Amino acid sequence: MAAVRGEVICEVTTAKPLDAPAMKELEATLKAFTKSGETIKVTTKVDPSIIGGMLVSIGDKYIDMSMASKINRYTALLQEAV
Repeated sequence: MAAVRGEVICEVTTAKPLDAPAMKELEATLKAFTKSGETIKVTTKVDPSIIGGMLVSIGDKYIDMSMASKINRYTALLQEAV
């Protein structure tokens, strides 16, 4: 039903809760990923295990900008080099 109404569901996971100015900036940035006439519905979650950064799921796109994934990636690269 959300698609019929022109709503794009977006889920954002951060390590710490976002304050109001950060939330406004995030919504403005996510709006750039939508087509004209669509509105964005943002839900937020807090997961301290991602250490920093954020995970964004918007429509069928998934963006992982978390520090935990970067640490895991670099750890794996260092272990390969040994």
